[in-house]
Amino acid sequence: MTSTTGTPNGFPPSGTQTAGAKNPRGHRRGLSSFFGVGAVGLLTYIGEYASYIVVLAFLSDKLTVSFGLGTSGYALIGTISGAYLVLSGLIAIPIGHLSDKYGRRRFTIIGCVLAAAALLSLTVIDQISDLVVFSIGMAAALVALGSAHGIYTASTLAYTGDLAEREGGMGKPFGLIEGAEFAGYAFGPALGTTIGYYLGSRAGVFETSAYMLLAAAAIAFLFMPEIVRVSTEAVVSHVHAEEKTGHDAILEDLPGEVGDIHVHSVSWSDFFAAFKIPIIGVALLTTFVGSIGFSGFFYYVPLYANFLRASIPIFALLYGYFASIMAATAVILMVPLGHLEDKGKRRMPYLVAGLILSALALGLVFFFAPGAPTFVIASVAFGGSIAMVRISQLVILAENSSTSNRAAIMGTNHAVEHAGYGVASFIIGLAIAATGSFIRGFQILSLALALAGIAFYIYARRKKVR
Repeated sequence: MTSTTGTPNGFPPSGTQTAGAKNPRGHRRGLSSFFGVGAVGLLTYIGEYASYIVVLAFLSDKLTVSFGLGTSGYALIGTISGAYLVLSGLIAIPIGHLSDKYGRRRFTIIGCVLAAAALLSLTVIDQISDLVVFSIGMAAALVALGSAHGIYTASTLAYTGDLAEREGGMGKPFGLIEGAEFAGYAFGPALGTTIGYYLGSRAGVFETSAYMLLAAAAIAFLFMPEIVRVSTEAVVSHVHAEEKTGHDAILEDLPGEVGDIHVHSVSWSDFFAAFKIPIIGVALLTTFVGSIGFSGFFYYVPLYANFLRASIPIFALLYGYFASIMAATAVILMVPLGHLEDKGKRRMPYLVAGLILSALALGLVFFFAPGAPTFVIASVAFGGSIAMVRISQLVILAENSSTSNRAAIMGTNHAVEHAGYGVASFIIGLAIAATGSFIRGFQILSLALALAGIAFYIYARRKKVR
């Protein structure tokens, strides 16, 4: 049988040795394999979060001032943003299964295009002056944006896991992709608030973000070739058809890479099945708790700064920068932390320390007089805590999954993550509306994070979880 010169997935056929590559028999490809998925992660998160922080500030001003709802408007903000965050997590579960079955790239492209359309619709919704129509339109746009987020996040994380499995070592590749995504968190809010501040228009922010998402779709199409997997049944069938018994011969002629593949249909029971694996269940619980803390800081600290802009005028420009500083700190630390975890093989100590540090960092926001230095210090400390938590969680999940279920597990993790985001957004919004103060919401959140860190520490000690 004559070997072809290429395969539909864009990689050389199995059995062909390529300089710098690593196939299932040990040849190395290098970090260039991660360019496409890394660039997509960077552009999607920059584009989305350049607009999302601006959207929250816009909602805050529109509901509390323009429509005269006062602080009770934060309850509606929490409800709308909570629905966006939860939906983007829930949709990742079926998308994870479909991505396992039909391929990663096509869902990445679908998510990018849908997000771009949702962002462009905000330029029209921005002009609506009726409260009911405005609320419905904003909710619809954020539902579409949340769905898109869940689609491209589940598929890109699974794609990273597939490549990392071939390269050997999960820590550094996931440090890279999480670093790229957190670079979006880092530069997005600052970019969005700066564009909006100097243009005096939110529409320019939304349009810029949409163009970034469309660019991400193009990069996914060009630089994220699908990795074709060949099932065990296909291997057996191929052996009988070609009458070959040598393992190397099988690998040379098959058009994809030998490995287990996803064959069952989408089932919501798989969401609960993930929790039955003890180490995965613990990782998912820490994802939920850590996400509550992240949401409270990333979404509400900028809103708190925006609220204080009358007494601290510089906050009119800087309110989005504190989320950026937090995320930038996480970006700087993620790859080194991934390297440490590859080297030391310990995960839970980083998780526990990250949760405790996040509680302390959030406490800085309300224990001291508000001002730019206090917010900057808190942002740096919180970014360090998030890096510790997120890398540990993803490495645990990647090491305890396989090609056949990795996207499904990552999708489940994303659902739990966004459930935490949504719970935090909804509860903190209600707390602010009920008490008329941001401080009370931050106090509750800080206490919850500290208690969770202590609980996981006790669990890890008793179960000897590494």
